[in-house]
Amino acid sequence: MPNINDIPTRNTTIGVNIRYTRLLKNMSEDDLAHQVGVKSSYIHQCEAGQIEVVPPLLQDIANVLGVSVSSIVNTKKRAPACKKSYLSKALEAINHLENFIEGQQSKAV
Repeated sequence: MPNINDIPTRNTTIGVNIRYTRLLKNMSEDDLAHQVGVKSSYIHQCEAGQIEVVPPLLQDIANVLGVSVSSIVNTKKRAPACKKSYLSKALEAINHLENFIEGQQSKAV
């Protein structure tokens, strides 16, 4: 891995990977911004590839998201994640199914 200060950080792929990882962690832009000490509008602009993610901030973002800098920088561009992660959608579906089953069991009694 090259020195973090040598990484070109104004990059749409980096921004998309930050967004993807943030959403997988079910974290809002506000949450991430607060934890790294910037405004949420700055995180939004970084994720959109509009501004550079300065190397120290990139390291802080990676730390907060629980991933390595290289996973954000070196991963090929991912499709932007939706606001809810697949895991949270699956858990929501399971809860809905459990409620339905409980309702059916109540009717049978």
